[in-house]
Amino acid sequence: MRSRIIPVDPRLDLEILMYPSFAYPLFEIQSNRITKLWGVCSGLTIHKKVKELIVEHNDSECLEYAEEIIGIWSKHTKNHYLARKYMDFVEVLKSEYSWFGIATSSRDDIEIFASIYLSQNTDFHTNVVKWVQKALANYGSVEPIINLDRIRLTKEIGGSYQVLNLVIALKEYIDYRDKILRSSDENSKKYLLRIKGVGPKISHAYLVFVKKSTIYAPIDRNLLSFLSKFEITSNLVASLPRKDMCLKYVCDSCPINISCTYYKIRNVFSEYSAWIQTIAYVHTKLMCRPRRCRECFLKQICSVQSQWSS
Repeated sequence: MRSRIIPVDPRLDLEILMYPSFAYPLFEIQSNRITKLWGVCSGLTIHKKVKELIVEHNDSECLEYAEEIIGIWSKHTKNHYLARKYMDFVEVLKSEYSWFGIATSSRDDIEIFASIYLSQNTDFHTNVVKWVQKALANYGSVEPIINLDRIRLTKEIGGSYQVLNLVIALKEYIDYRDKILRSSDENSKKYLLRIKGVGPKISHAYLVFVKKSTIYAPIDRNLLSFLSKFEITSNLVASLPRKDMCLKYVCDSCPINISCTYYKIRNVFSEYSAWIQTIAYVHTKLMCRPRRCRECFLKQICSVQSQWSS
């Protein structure tokens, strides 16, 4: 067994780091240890010890791949290109979450696509993780489920419309897969949007977690709720991106971009867009509660805090 040590911020929590990741179903996750059970570099373990991570695997390439898994690739250090007020907002977020990266496993693109697709209108950690892990436990990969008939699919994986629709979408994804992986981000997005049931939110999540392009951000209710809490970002909340327009135009030439939430966020936060969306998910899901307002590091700029405290 080979090993390496990665120095980290002592605040890093592996369980919280993995919480918003669409690679989550591929791992066994604890607060101080994660083990990759399926896919590329299966058997890889990452163990937290105060200020370092101990990574173990037989393959030296997998020891390097651990940096992608824990999100080091996504941690931007420069924000000089941001407008002053938004630069200050990013710095406030970094004061608490500078240790936080976007955890992924881009070489498991089929499983990541399935994980993203299944997350529509359901609880990710309750249902999506269960469905993906059933497929992985039975077949070692998600891809073989495209050959299951409906009765067997329902029995072995689940009978929800998300699972049933995934079979159709996964077949189309596999048809487009080479083009998606090899094309520019904008062209990849258009191929993804051709897949039945894939809209801007799914395509943006894919571009973040597989193509590792942090200028994209899936616009979900957690991000909208988070941005609405602050005077400095509430004006960014507008209309959701439209699939029909995303298929026809790139963002800069879209005739309705001025009213699109994603376009506004991208223009303001650029390569921080995906990171802020991830922070918004974690903070909204795990941290933002009325009883915790007084201890929240965002209380000085949060409008909701003042309402809950009054």
